[in-house]
Amino acid sequence: MKKFFAVLMIFMLALCTGCGGEKVIPYKSLTHEEAIKMIGEKPDVIVLDVRTADEFEKKHIPSAISVPLEELRNGNFSSIPDKNQTILLYCWTGRRAQDSAQILVNKGYKNVYEFGGISDWKGPIVETDTFKQITQEEAMAMLAEDPNAKLLDCRFPKDYEARHIPGAIHFPLEAAVAENFEKIPDKNAPLITYCGDGNRGRLTAKVLAENGYTNVYTMGGIIDWKGPVEGTEVNN
Repeated sequence: MKKFFAVLMIFMLALCTGCGGEKVIPYKSLTHEEAIKMIGEKPDVIVLDVRTADEFEKKHIPSAISVPLEELRNGNFSSIPDKNQTILLYCWTGRRAQDSAQILVNKGYKNVYEFGGISDWKGPIVETDTFKQITQEEAMAMLAEDPNAKLLDCRFPKDYEARHIPGAIHFPLEAAVAENFEKIPDKNAPLITYCGDGNRGRLTAKVLAENGYTNVYTMGGIIDWKGPVEGTEVNN
């Protein structure tokens, strides 16, 4: 019996020693600054965007290639055949990048780094969901020349009722966020947003572009508008 307990104690000590050992992290984490430096210094580095293909299409880091996390989970490594290549991964906030990095090191990739998400990336960005900033003069010319062009007032209802540009459609930012696009069914028509000082107009333009509208512009705020206005607070 004593011999049994002695063997048991040795076994338990061995387990505790193993549990108390230093934790091995198979991939490395970088700050955004370190990632930018590595990308600049190593022309052969591979930058993987592991978000969905749609997310990548809207916004990604220059030179990045799209390899969604789900593809890695399904064993699709065709875009990264060299397991000794330096690979940097990112997603939106960082979680998918960490999961993807773990998959790669488990498959034998030697130089794997994750650097978080593009949501707070300070380096250059490629965006396909962009919109254009135009002057009020350019907006007036576009509205005069193109009968399909629409002017969208993105303010609150009370502000629109009090004062707005003649012919403007009331389309508040909240409608765009709620994806209520009944007033603007044509996704290819020129759309020009404005608000009070420009901010809500820019945000609305961004949401429209992200939802597939292809010809989106913003011209700032009515505060600087030099043309005619109408509404309940306008003197007759």
